[in-house]
Amino acid sequence: METSVSIIIPAWNEEKIILKTSNFLRKLKLPFKYSEIIFIAGGTDDTYNICNEIKLDNFDNVITHRQNPRDFKSGALIKGIKKSTGDYIILIDADVFVAPNLAIEVARALKKFDVVCCDFIPMMQKGFWYNYYTMFKLLWAKNPSNLSSLIGGATISVKREVINEIGVENFFSHKTTAGVDYYMGLVLKKEKKRIGFVKKARVIMPRPNNLKDFYKDQKRWLTAFLTLHQEEKWLIFTNLILNISICLFPLLLFLSNIKKLKKISKKKSLKIKNFFTLYFVEFIINFLSIVIIIKKMTGKLKNVGHFKGEDRYLS
Repeated sequence: METSVSIIIPAWNEEKIILKTSNFLRKLKLPFKYSEIIFIAGGTDDTYNICNEIKLDNFDNVITHRQNPRDFKSGALIKGIKKSTGDYIILIDADVFVAPNLAIEVARALKKFDVVCCDFIPMMQKGFWYNYYTMFKLLWAKNPSNLSSLIGGATISVKREVINEIGVENFFSHKTTAGVDYYMGLVLKKEKKRIGFVKKARVIMPRPNNLKDFYKDQKRWLTAFLTLHQEEKWLIFTNLILNISICLFPLLLFLSNIKKLKKISKKKSLKIKNFFTLYFVEFIINFLSIVIIIKKMTGKLKNVGHFKGEDRYLS
């Protein structure tokens, strides 16, 4: 291919997983005129030194930069993008395992779209939560007109020309370091860019697989959502009324989920277990939204930091 590609991986306190991730990166097919991978690494463990020692012969260049502790994920991505040179830029989390055809399929999709995300397989055994994430990505990731497209998919890949046009700093908010993919969706939608979905490149990514972790994950995302929209009082108030209505009148949630299941089921029959999976999880999300919004309105909500597993907040 007469194009070049840059893969950027922010890695903070990922010493337990980064070598396993690199084993998958080593299998990537890269038929490009130039390919590079850039680790923006740091933390309180040995992540930086490990990344600095990683050898990937399939890439033309492997680069490691140290991350500033105060930059969080947004700053790491900005630094990586500025240091990169590829025509196509692929952003991958440090705990995501990529398929060998990822870069090839992304490059093909970016000939048609401005930004693309990929299909994913939840890193867990099949069961309740596996079924939920399967439905989740069907609801959101394949809909390029929806702002949540980048949330529903895995990895984000962007054309260099799009980044140059919009400005790398403008892709990321200084209000919160969580919700990076959601904010990028807002920016791309505002700029009327086309978001695509790559079906033929599936990656494996970790997702919460129990109620406790799911609660923590949603709390982080909802906090980021409210922080990003903190000046839009009408939006927050509307969400509060809607969430209260759904929790008080289960029929509304019932009808909403029937509609969603019909959308993703196509010719397949609706399964009762799919309905109750979606119903149960969305009830939790709506209830948690009420709690988070009330905390936001009463000034008891703190801006959440980026990295999972850490109670780190920005002042």
